[in-house]
Amino acid sequence: MSAMLKSVTVFAPASISNVGPGFDVLGFAIEGMGDKITLSHRTDAEYVIEALGAELPLDPKRNVATVALKSFCDSLGHKGGFDITIEKNFKPGSGLGSSASSAAGTVFAANELLGKEYPKTQLIGYAIDGEAVASGNRHGDNIVPCMLGGFVGVKACDPFEGFSLNYPEDLKVLIIFPDVPIKTSEARQILPEQISMTSGIQQAANMAGLIKGMTEGDYDLIRSSLKDNFAQPFRKTLIPMYDQVEEVVMASGASGFNISGSGPTMFAFFREGDEQSALKGKINQLYHSEGIKVQLHESTVNKNGVELL
Repeated sequence: MSAMLKSVTVFAPASISNVGPGFDVLGFAIEGMGDKITLSHRTDAEYVIEALGAELPLDPKRNVATVALKSFCDSLGHKGGFDITIEKNFKPGSGLGSSASSAAGTVFAANELLGKEYPKTQLIGYAIDGEAVASGNRHGDNIVPCMLGGFVGVKACDPFEGFSLNYPEDLKVLIIFPDVPIKTSEARQILPEQISMTSGIQQAANMAGLIKGMTEGDYDLIRSSLKDNFAQPFRKTLIPMYDQVEEVVMASGASGFNISGSGPTMFAFFREGDEQSALKGKINQLYHSEGIKVQLHESTVNKNGVELL
């Protein structure tokens, strides 16, 4: 693409990470939620951020998008400045990869604007540089699905090594987002530094079962494998009504239920055609009784990842 472009606009989808036993490893992009990012050249060397829809750090050294952008531009030797407009349609601290959407979308936009035509896989490391500012940790289970789309696994970040997973074409996701922000860095601090060998073996078994269930479309195996011994027992204490929501979701016939990322968002797998109206009514009633707002969003897996608008 020509380097003479004045600006580009991209969409970077939200994502579900961890996916039960896949702590820092598994993730998938979702439809209908994400960041709209516009990147334009400036005549000076400044990075100027405009945030719409959410309060974001405007200091380029603290904003994940500009940290990722600077990492990319430093690697190129590009000294020019940019205007960056980030339009959020989901809240930071949701567990849906808000920081990943901003970082991945901005690096992808810069690649297009500067006419470099790097493949998406080559952009992942720069986006992770930005994501690390928010989480305090280099992990790619939000960045990679946001960038590439689909259902992915991350083996390593430096350099990136990962793989795509097959999943059932009729897979549907119900996303449950109570309005209680949780910071990824804080949610990591409550996790134990060590786990027992028994828990580790069970986690590995659940991971293998989930991947096989996804690949073969075996919903019974997905249901029995979408369990997490590492983070869920601790992080669920930060999420109001977690046990009650899990109970009504699983009683409705869901093919698994767990926390997205650090929470508070939760997700449940269903098959296309499964009726969820009654379930959504029960979830709304649970949170309404506690005076907590909740958003419910039905989605399929986003196959495209970040893309030009």
